[in-house]
Amino acid sequence: MLSRKRSLANSLAIKKAKRIQQSGKRIALAESCTGGQVVSWLSMLPGSSKFLWGGVTVYTQASKRALLGVISNEPASPETAEALAKSLPETDVRVAVVGNLGPSTELGAPRGCVYAYVVLSHEEVLKSRMFKKGRLRNRFLSSYWVLFCVERVVR
Repeated sequence: MLSRKRSLANSLAIKKAKRIQQSGKRIALAESCTGGQVVSWLSMLPGSSKFLWGGVTVYTQASKRALLGVISNEPASPETAEALAKSLPETDVRVAVVGNLGPSTELGAPRGCVYAYVVLSHEEVLKSRMFKKGRLRNRFLSSYWVLFCVERVVR
């Protein structure tokens, strides 16, 4: 049953990814709590190199600092999401996602809280959402939610 649910979620994610691809915008991502899942879904599409600049998985504070130069005392905060997004290379869309998926918590957000920060040429958008499932399901749901957020702003 779990694999069938995961297969359905993957196909829904791919539909969102196709809509992002059709926008014609080039995208770069910094993922923390989603662990690279968003980039994984985007890169499944044929021709993804035409719209996907790439992604960086910055799971720890040390990796945020070493790879993107972001220093934060609250690694799961909206401010960290903003700093990560703005530290990515200039593309049409820059996205960073941070949060606490549980069971433990990081400074900056309560357990289950995820922040996505999207930088476009003409605007910046901060989104947040609470997920109240277990860690693995929260990761999957939050990754899909990030695709949903990006798809909404690139229309």
